[in-house]
Amino acid sequence: MKHPAATTDQGGTGMAEAQDPLNALMGQTLARRKSDPRFRSSVARGLDQATEHYAYPWVLGFVEEPRDKTAYLRAAGLAAAYPDVKHGQRVPLGASLKKLSISRSKDATLDPAKPDLIAARLATFHEQDLEAAVSTIRRFLDLARGTEIVFDFYAIAGLITRWGNGFTDASQSVRARTIGDYYGAWTNDNIMPADTTDTNQEL
Repeated sequence: MKHPAATTDQGGTGMAEAQDPLNALMGQTLARRKSDPRFRSSVARGLDQATEHYAYPWVLGFVEEPRDKTAYLRAAGLAAAYPDVKHGQRVPLGASLKKLSISRSKDATLDPAKPDLIAARLATFHEQDLEAAVSTIRRFLDLARGTEIVFDFYAIAGLITRWGNGFTDASQSVRARTIGDYYGAWTNDNIMPADTTDTNQEL
């Protein structure tokens, strides 16, 4: 059984999503996560292998390839588990995390030599397997609770479903994108210059 396409509520894009099962799944999850407690609770349990069977009735109808099952369950689970984290489209995860860094430190400058919690977690993000990467994203979303920072759950779903094994060029590119977007979101004016006191002394 295939589920109907999502509506435009909570960031859905209407008819375009009917052609893509992942977008349809995410659109439905975003549309129902605040208004349907039973749906939200069941789909959120798809975040854990031990409880993911509760999400099967709501998620598996969207899965066309067996290899995508786990990624779809985790992606929908993230959207369902964090109804208090705002969704907005076309916002790279790394850009959202840059705003989260500023929100936590109250400092609009970045010192690469002294990474905060977010930058430290991103340093090994690309090396993690799918389950560990989802756990890292959950930690980021936990930190975002109580803020006004927007996260694109469609983009997060795309990241998870394309995570791969880390061996192919395509998988490595996908995995490295978030840390690239994070540091790319800081302008040169926001990056503290390196301390060159010792290296630039005349001999």
